[in-house]
Amino acid sequence: MNADLKNFREWYVYTLNGMYPRRESGIAVFILSLPLLERYLRQKNGLTPSDGLSDACMTDLYNLFGALANVQVARKFWNVYRNGFLHEATLSLKTSGGKDLPVGVLSHDIQDAITVEANGSFLVHPVLFSQCVIQVIEKNFAVFSGAGTSLPTVNRYKLIPEPPSGPHFYEGTSAAWVPKKP
Repeated sequence: MNADLKNFREWYVYTLNGMYPRRESGIAVFILSLPLLERYLRQKNGLTPSDGLSDACMTDLYNLFGALANVQVARKFWNVYRNGFLHEATLSLKTSGGKDLPVGVLSHDIQDAITVEANGSFLVHPVLFSQCVIQVIEKNFAVFSGAGTSLPTVNRYKLIPEPPSGPHFYEGTSAAWVPKKP
């Protein structure tokens, strides 16, 4: 198993698996899964972190979650959930331009990852959503880890100045490669 896949499983998959049984972890499960999905969509469509998500990304999103039906519905979903939770730690009610968005709900009491009601409101089961995201990433890990923005790496850094006692290094993650120190 390559180091990126090993780290992905240890940092995300195993952490999420431990959270799934706890209903009160639903928001945390969902919030952790959203950037994983966003990275996958960006990598799959050759977008940089500064690019807006394209219609091709939204097409991939509704192909992954069929209830979203089309690009327009997928974009509304993205605005309600991703932009809401990752910018404000809540669901968005309006776009950045002030347009009303459909109601969004997180619930463990539905049978599908995403449901779209007749009135356009969204219901998301955070665990089923997360499991679907993890499954598509693991099936297409080369896309996820891709040639765009590198995944974090574990590095050992030398402490300067060196302490008189105790460890002379620490381990940490970084997005850029840093030469490992003894």
